[in-house]
Amino acid sequence: MKIVTFNVRYDKPDPGNNAWVWRRRVIAELMADWDADLIGTQEAKAHQLLDLHRRLSNYQSVGVDRLGNGLSEYCAIFYPQQRWHCLKHGDFWLSETPHLVGSITSDWKNPIPRMVSWGVFAGAGSNKPIVIFNTHFDYESQQARELSVQLIRDRLSQFNPDEYLFMVTGDFNAEPQSLPRKTLLEPLSNGVQLHDALAEIDLEEQMSYHEFTGKGFAAVDTIYYDSRLNLDRVSVDRTQIDRVWPSDHFPIIAQFNG
Repeated sequence: MKIVTFNVRYDKPDPGNNAWVWRRRVIAELMADWDADLIGTQEAKAHQLLDLHRRLSNYQSVGVDRLGNGLSEYCAIFYPQQRWHCLKHGDFWLSETPHLVGSITSDWKNPIPRMVSWGVFAGAGSNKPIVIFNTHFDYESQQARELSVQLIRDRLSQFNPDEYLFMVTGDFNAEPQSLPRKTLLEPLSNGVQLHDALAEIDLEEQMSYHEFTGKGFAAVDTIYYDSRLNLDRVSVDRTQIDRVWPSDHFPIIAQFNG
C-alpha cells in the first residue's frame, strides 16, 4: 500500500517554468508513475484538480474547498477507483464550529479558514478500511496549529480501531519537534498510536519545502500512520522533469506492508 502527501501549490500564477500550465503535466506524470493507493493533496483549486483528472482518468477524488463555494483551495484525496472504494467521506473546519463551512474562530488567530477532508477507503491494499484525514495547517498561528491537532485527535478517536486503520496526511506548517507535530504522536483516546513516517530519517532529508529551488529547508510535510501498519520505506520525491519542479513542496511517499 503506497500513500502520498503532496502540496501541489495553488495556481498563483507563478512565473516561467513554475507556472501551472507547465506543472500540471509534470504532476500528472509523477502521479501516474507513483501508482499510489491514496494521495492527500493540499492547495489545489478546482481548475487544477480538473486538469489532473483529465490526465488521470483512473483516479477519483473527494473533498470540498475551504470556503465551500468551489473557488478556494482544496485538501482533495485522490484514489484509484479500480483498486479502492470510498465507503464514506466528509469535511470539517479547523475551528470551534467545525461543522460550519468556511468557519474561523477569532481566538485561534488564523487569518483564513483551514480544514480537513477525510475518507474511509476499502481496497486490496489493507485488511481493514483506511480512515485518512488530509489537512493543511495555518502558517501564521501557532495557536491554530495546536488547537487544530486537538480537534483532529478528537475526530479520529470517534472511529472504532477494531474496524479501521488510520492515516493523517498533510502540510502541517510545523517542524517535527514542534508541539503540534509531537502531539499527533500521543496515543488517541481510542488507543490508536500514530507514527511519523519520516521520523527515522535524518532531519536534513525530511526537508520538503523548497520554494522551487530544489533545496529543501523546512520539514513541514509528512504522513502519520497507524502503528499497526508496517512501514516498508519512505522517501521525499525530489524529481524534476524537463527543468520543471512539480511544486514548491516535495511529495512524501510511504510504502506499507500489511
